[in-house]
Amino acid sequence: MQKNAKKKNAAEPVYKPYLTGRAFSSLAARRGVRILGLMLLFAFVGVIASGVFSFNNAVLRLFFNGMVLAFCAGVMYTEGSRQGENDVAFAEIALGRQNEGKAVAESDKDICYHRLKGFVTALIGAAPFVLIALLYAFMAVKQQYTLGALPSWVSAYETQDEISQALAYYHESAALTLPDILRVAVRLFLFPYMNMLGNGNYDKLYLLDKLSPLLTLIVPLFYGIGYLRGPHLRALVHGNIRLARRKQNRTQRKAREARAQKMRRKPEQKELI
Repeated sequence: MQKNAKKKNAAEPVYKPYLTGRAFSSLAARRGVRILGLMLLFAFVGVIASGVFSFNNAVLRLFFNGMVLAFCAGVMYTEGSRQGENDVAFAEIALGRQNEGKAVAESDKDICYHRLKGFVTALIGAAPFVLIALLYAFMAVKQQYTLGALPSWVSAYETQDEISQALAYYHESAALTLPDILRVAVRLFLFPYMNMLGNGNYDKLYLLDKLSPLLTLIVPLFYGIGYLRGPHLRALVHGNIRLARRKQNRTQRKAREARAQKMRRKPEQKELI
């Protein structure tokens, strides 16, 4: 009974026609700057969370770092849903103006909803990250184990030729190359994925480097998925408005019926002649 009552009182979506806009526009590029800013923020959050959630337990690493990724994807999804609903609302107004014979400006058409606009915006915002990751993916090589620093007490024995020659390799410094710089940049974006793999697994890190362009796209694509919800969210708004009007009309009707019933029950007054 309660479920049926909830379904009866719940608002049903009411879809209204709207003017379809354009997926590619300067507006989508400007919105992409916001996506870029969010991704930079997520990279900063990932750097902080990497030290907190780098557990030795694999299950805990997967869970907490997965929560970080879910949070970032949820922010993107919410942002896309909000923008999609706003664009549908604007597109409904633009269609009304067009039906009245008024001209719709090209800039207004850019604002109107298009189902691919969310994905285009996400790709524009993520483009710098994806290009860096793509460049590094072609240059990436499997990391090898490197020798650590010598303890300080060894320096006393390095004056002897037979010992200093054997330890000369420790003092060789490798030049900083472009792949090294790109590796640092790419892994800043992928800290949650790196934490899931754990430290020291060079085979899996190499695979992560090769897949980095795709992994970088996962979070921003949730913006496009959320944007697709725009028409449904706008339809729910219309549904809530219709439901509120029905409740108001029902209340007014009951009030009129109550007044009419009261008037019928009121006894007639007799006049003295």
